[in-house]
Amino acid sequence: MTEIPQFQIMRRFRLVRDHDPTGISDTGVVAEGVVVSDGWAVTHWLDRPPMHEPTMTTWLYRGHHGIEKVHGHGGATRIAWLDIPMPPAPDYASVWQELRGYVMQAIDGGGAIDPASLLRYLDELKSHAHASGRQWFKDILAGREAGEAS
Repeated sequence: MTEIPQFQIMRRFRLVRDHDPTGISDTGVVAEGVVVSDGWAVTHWLDRPPMHEPTMTTWLYRGHHGIEKVHGHGGATRIAWLDIPMPPAPDYASVWQELRGYVMQAIDGGGAIDPASLLRYLDELKSHAHASGRQWFKDILAGREAGEAS
């Protein structure tokens, strides 16, 4: 059985058309949708002039990239997220391994661990564990999707 990748949470969005290159749907909010927790996206096209044809579509690919590719019209239409993604979990597993290595090295060397040095090292490890969360926060403040290149 194929493993389905787990995404984070459902995220709502609006499809905002800043410029209508086709002349079919006008500008403003033209659709609303959601990317569900397993990554599939559903889009509802709003009942508004000039089309007056509300429709729903489920994308054949996971994520929002297909929507942007097909309906983005080269940047004329954008996805406006209504929900902020969950931040990544701290990487405590790798920090624990580093701490174990630090302690084992002290044991193998037959020496004691200096408490002040240990506290500095623990602060450094805490910083490493939370690095992905700090980057997530910077991306959100910069208006980027978390993890997107700037």
